Amino acid sequence: MRRLIRPVAVPAEVPDYTLLAPLRHAGCYADCFTLTLPFAVTKEEFIESFYTTTLFKSERLVLFLFAGKKSTDKDAQNLAQGTGNSFAVWRVDQRTADELLLSEPIGGTSSWFMTRLENVASDTVTRLFFGSAIRPKRAPTAGETPQFSSVFTGLRPLHNLYSRKLLEAAAVSLLRDRQDTTPSVTVSRDDLLQ
Repeated sequence: MRRLIRPVAVPAEVPDYTLLAPLRHAGCYADCFTLTLPFAVTKEEFIESFYTTTLFKSERLVLFLFAGKKSTDKDAQNLAQGTGNSFAVWRVDQRTADELLLSEPIGGTSSWFMTRLENVASDTVTRLFFGSAIRPKRAPTAGETPQFSSVFTGLRPLHNLYSRKLLEAAAVSLLRDRQDTTPSVTVSRDDLLQ
């Protein structure tokens, strides 16, 4: 079996048909990152994996220490399965069969997840999407450019890097889970890059 290659998340346009698109059209900053895994992944598997990675557990600790919002792996599982409507500081805004949109009302941020199954050379692959939306300081009027805080503007490159790393960590977790349960899975760098 070939060595497990780390997946690489790449930036993409926010698809117009998604739950994240209306926030972008309303003047929010919105980003989108994506990568492809060489097997079928459900939205529920993706979300649970995302919120239970070591990298995100660090954020969960920070949210507990500074916002008093405790979250557990079981909470992540409940959110993913649709039996919970909140996770740490986020609340569910909307769910569809392949998307989840969460919002954090105080800071004005949203998190978005989507899975899309595709057929490539008669094999099923899954494209994972993760994105964020940040509301401007005030809602822009027609023709006005949205204004964001200087803190967000300065930290945006770090935010984008962190978002990519969160998506990649979730994909690695999914790959490891699949490798543990299906020894025949092989992954090449070409499988994971767009």
